[in-house]
Amino acid sequence: MSNISDGDMTLPEALRGGGWTAVTARQMFPLLVWCAKQGKKITYGQLDTELQRRGWGHHVNVVVYGHPAGAVGNACIEIEKEIGEKVPPLNALVVNAKSGIPGNGCDYYLTAYLDKKRSRHLTDAQRKAMAEETMEEVWRFQKWDEILNQCGLSPIPDAIPSLRSESQRKAPRKQGWSNEPESAAHQSLKKWVAENPQVLGSKIPYRRGQTEWLFASADRVDVMFEHKDGCLAVEVKAANANAADLERGVYQCVKYQALLRAELKAEGKIPNGSSLLVTETRLSPALQALADLLGVRVVTVPVKRDTLKSEKAALPSKSRLDRRAFR
Repeated sequence: MSNISDGDMTLPEALRGGGWTAVTARQMFPLLVWCAKQGKKITYGQLDTELQRRGWGHHVNVVVYGHPAGAVGNACIEIEKEIGEKVPPLNALVVNAKSGIPGNGCDYYLTAYLDKKRSRHLTDAQRKAMAEETMEEVWRFQKWDEILNQCGLSPIPDAIPSLRSESQRKAPRKQGWSNEPESAAHQSLKKWVAENPQVLGSKIPYRRGQTEWLFASADRVDVMFEHKDGCLAVEVKAANANAADLERGVYQCVKYQALLRAELKAEGKIPNGSSLLVTETRLSPALQALADLLGVRVVTVPVKRDTLKSEKAALPSKSRLDRRAFR
């Protein structure tokens, strides 16, 4: 096996040729490398717009971009064999605008990269979990520029305008939160969330959650809901939490999701784990923007919850459980 630094890697077979699929795949590859280095994904529509903006093609029905996207995935497999090192599928960053994940044409690349046996059909929940985990791997991979160079492809010299964020960024807050013992309000909210899974807004019929759930890292999440269709780690923040505590809660959700998915992967399971922040006060616009940027879902519940007791619908019995989509 040759190493990337050997300088003898050639253009993968999947990217060769003068046909539309191969030509478009060669144009897509550097665009997707930019996305990978920026921690972004791109929709089929945005890809079509960008190729036209650069004068690299004309408008086509976005459905047909599945073919060059597949060629990019095949190229990554070829490169992996060539260098003897796992290369995540770049085509996983090309997503459906509505779902935010690749279509089912990418199932082969997701399962192949994550070393999963491919069933005939992946459920929506399985595809979402595997796609999100694979995208994280694509964003973390450090050798995209080297691969471009060794394949004779050039990185794009600028940016993709439709994917640039115009919002003002600020450094994460690293002080100002409370370090006092857990308050009675926090304990009460944690217990209530564990007993009321219907407030999570999930299609998975969760039973009662477990409080103070312990990760292998020795971290503890406030509440954990477990189900065969997906697990959900919940961080709670009561009404007495200050802005710094709420911001810390957003970052804790990022950590808990990563830990949960890591443990599921270690067990040989599809990493269908997610996280959620439950608060008693609405986040400020700035904190909500941060949560949206980091992909953290937030649910706000009222401080006075007596009115919600009557809304506790009976959950299906175990015999009626089905494989519903996880959100």
